[in-house]
Amino acid sequence: MERSRRRASAALASLVFSWASAWISLAAAQVAPPADAPAAESPLPPPIGNPFIQYGVAFTTEVVASPGAMCANVAVPCVLGSGGGIVFPRIGWRSAGPWYVGGAYELSKQDANTLYPLAILQQLRGEARYYFLAGQVLTPFVGGAAGVAGYGNEWAVNTFGPDGSTTLGVEAQVSRGTVVGVALNYRVLYFRSFVDSANLERPGSVAQLFGLDIQLEVRDPY
Repeated sequence: MERSRRRASAALASLVFSWASAWISLAAAQVAPPADAPAAESPLPPPIGNPFIQYGVAFTTEVVASPGAMCANVAVPCVLGSGGGIVFPRIGWRSAGPWYVGGAYELSKQDANTLYPLAILQQLRGEARYYFLAGQVLTPFVGGAAGVAGYGNEWAVNTFGPDGSTTLGVEAQVSRGTVVGVALNYRVLYFRSFVDSANLERPGSVAQLFGLDIQLEVRDPY
């Protein structure tokens, strides 16, 4: 019996030792690259002169500064309040210089004061940015956008119209192909007249909104 226990203990120790040796070898291989591995890429942005595709996602807020004439009657609840959502997809072309041109789709949930159970603002727009200090890790930019917006309950579009916006932001390089950014937006949206869920007629309105984007984007040279 004692001999069997010794044999079992020895087998177990041998198994543990083999497993530990294999794990250490694997960890060392991951930490230390092989001698013929290419040098690590520079964390700096791609050099000026190389255009690339830039795409990503953003989490955004849409704070209503003025809903316009649709909420002029203070005796009834306003149908357009502040909210937040996501910008996805966002994709564009970054030139060899300071310009970016692309497009984006934004979906945000707004506060409709119970008039809509799920009030959704949708925006489809073309965007342009102009970058300063191109080639640096931290890059400020200004931008503009124009497109169309639709608003309604859930996926229904009860009213729609053109929208335009200006942007002031900054990007930070976290790797050669990845950037994070923060952008402050000012938007003007025109909504056609419509009838809400309470059968109240809302006149055509020019709404003004402020937004804050938290961006994550990838650069893909071609």
